[in-house]
Amino acid sequence: MNNKEQVEKKIENKVAENKPLVNATQVVKKTKEEPPKPGIENIMAEKGINLIPTLSKAEIVVAEKKKKLNLSSIVSLLILVIVSILIVGFNIVSRMTLNSEKEKLKTYESRITKMTQKMISSNEITERVQLYKRVLGETYSPKSVVDYINAIASKSGTSVVSTFSLGQDLTFAIDGEASDMENVAKFWYLLSNDPKMETVTLQSVGSGTNVVGFTFKGKLILKDFLSSTN
Repeated sequence: MNNKEQVEKKIENKVAENKPLVNATQVVKKTKEEPPKPGIENIMAEKGINLIPTLSKAEIVVAEKKKKLNLSSIVSLLILVIVSILIVGFNIVSRMTLNSEKEKLKTYESRITKMTQKMISSNEITERVQLYKRVLGETYSPKSVVDYINAIASKSGTSVVSTFSLGQDLTFAIDGEASDMENVAKFWYLLSNDPKMETVTLQSVGSGTNVVGFTFKGKLILKDFLSSTN
């Protein structure tokens, strides 16, 4: 062993001699954990320090109120969403119903339009028939007028009508001839006293070779010769 090692050993022995003796009971007391003092909150956790302060009663009340408000807000929002869904669904159903009713209305309108057109066509046909009957009733047959005057002329004897001129209101002018003046006078008398004759005048009369010519003008009663009265 050299001198250096001897010096170090002496120093270690002196340090050991200077260390005070420790009582075993004191070591045991130091190793035991002291219980927390009453009235003081332990802020020490098992594995760390609890830095969150304890809420007061007022803060707890405020927190509870916030929870209730949040819950009521959620319920209100849920109710609003449900009402919105119901409204949207009702609108969809209403629109579908409205479209269906519109289609039915179009069908009814089409039927009514067809029926109206048929009625209009039927009314037009009826009006045309009535108009035709009315026009037909306000007309007369020229042939029947000529035959009527010829029948009167044959009753007078030898009078014969050669030409006729008839107006729309049954004014007439006739030319003819007879064997003598007596037959002409008789023809004039029969025309003047005929119930269907309104007026009659002898316009001219002249004697020829074995014949006497005459011209009469007058007017027949129109309603007696209309088609509606025959």
